[in-house]
Amino acid sequence: MKKRTLLLIILCLMIASSYAQRDTYGIRLLENNQLLKAKVYYLKLVSEKPGNVYNNFYLGETYYRLGKPDSAEICYNNGIRISPETAISYAGAGKILLDKGKPDDAKKLFTKAESYSNYKDAALYVQLALACVDAKIKNYEMADYYLQEAKKLKKTLTSIYIVTGTIFEQKNNLGDAATEYERAIYYDNKCIEANFKLGIIYSKAQNFNASINAFNNVIKLDSGYFPVYRELGELYYTYGYYPKASENFSKYISMSEPDNDDNIRYATILFFNKEYQKSLDLLSKIIKTDSGNPVILRLNAYDLYEIKDYTNGLKAMNNFFKITPSARVIATDMEYMGKLLSKNNQDSLAIIYYNSALNMDSSKTSLYENLGNSYDRMKKFDKSSDYYSKLLKVKKNILSSDYFQYGRACYNAGNMFTEIADSLIKKSFYIKSDTAFGTVISLSPGSYVGYFWRARVKAMLDPESEAGIAKPYYEKVIAITEPNSDKYKKELIESYKYMGYFYFLTKDKEKSKEFWNKVLVLDPADTMAQEALKGIK
Repeated sequence: MKKRTLLLIILCLMIASSYAQRDTYGIRLLENNQLLKAKVYYLKLVSEKPGNVYNNFYLGETYYRLGKPDSAEICYNNGIRISPETAISYAGAGKILLDKGKPDDAKKLFTKAESYSNYKDAALYVQLALACVDAKIKNYEMADYYLQEAKKLKKTLTSIYIVTGTIFEQKNNLGDAATEYERAIYYDNKCIEANFKLGIIYSKAQNFNASINAFNNVIKLDSGYFPVYRELGELYYTYGYYPKASENFSKYISMSEPDNDDNIRYATILFFNKEYQKSLDLLSKIIKTDSGNPVILRLNAYDLYEIKDYTNGLKAMNNFFKITPSARVIATDMEYMGKLLSKNNQDSLAIIYYNSALNMDSSKTSLYENLGNSYDRMKKFDKSSDYYSKLLKVKKNILSSDYFQYGRACYNAGNMFTEIADSLIKKSFYIKSDTAFGTVISLSPGSYVGYFWRARVKAMLDPESEAGIAKPYYEKVIAITEPNSDKYKKELIESYKYMGYFYFLTKDKEKSKEFWNKVLVLDPADTMAQEALKGIK
């Protein structure tokens, strides 16, 4: 059920019940959008009391809301046949004629309704106005006439201003619509419909706080008024408050008879709230009856990726692309396809989809990292370093880990070039790596990582260790990690070996022996340390 239709349902019922013989249970079913239950309920009442005009009218309203105007017309006409002088049936039958594009015939029925109410029923005039507003082919001139007649009889009737506000809202005149709803609240500060519709107006006007206040007023007046939870869910979703969006939409779903659109919306909110399994469970039910819906298939694949079911996620994404026209494919589809391919060890294909996503939406700069990661796994480090560099240029809140992955890629890229002719290229990558790890150190001075990798780079720039430019960095690694040697055994062994070799070159045999012995403490089987100590002796 679409939102605007639902609002008109509630408004019609509110107005009709103000002058008809109110059946509390049945009206509540209709107000809560329990249309199938309402249908069963009113069919039973009509069967038991076929002469009751109002049961026929509400059964007609139920069919009308279910999109069955022919059945609704039969019910309205049954009411006229049962009691020709009961006005409400003519309002329903006239609405059907407006839908058929027969305003003159509708007017005749409305006039009959007026005459049978002795022209003294303000609520009936509002009902006739609403019929003109609710029809597919709207007649605002006729609606205005009935609203003015209602005002003459009872100026304080809140439904007058609600319908007037609805007309302004349909014409996208939100300011005047809000004024009318506020006027309704002035005459009745407990008017649920006016507060509800005012909340929607504020939402459209992007006045978040005022909208929240209006919707909360509705809940204070009637916590069982289910449409308000849908609107709150939508509002919180729009502003990125996903936990609140999920909480409120969940209430709406539990209290109403949700259609596929409602369930898909709820599954989407669950996805953004990182309730991936819950979203997936809901989609599995919807997909049984709507297996060709691209929105469902898309979200299903996204959820599978997020719960780390990469195999089925890739199958789902392939199915999505198979049945979805290219015009309906969005950049995020390309992104998720790339991520799923990468997780299935198909990085060369993943790169194609990442680039397609960037071509469709250049703002998706986070994909530079995905591209870098894929090239890393393919051991094309010169390419990966290029994308990590692009990421650093556009990312707003850069972390030490961002500089780390760029520095490591440059280091590995330098190691790719082994020919003498490539020595300048090799050195240029090492210099870039050295700078990157220097930034890592400045951002995370208490961590060994920046010092360790910068030491490695310095060692490559000084391959014979003659200048000892890696020494101060390996010393820093030792100082940070030695208190927890079991955890950092690998890093310490590398650092000790460098220090042992450096002191061997500088003829400081005792220092050299000290570090080689430290290696053996951590790894008694280390052959390099064993041979080094033999050489020193």
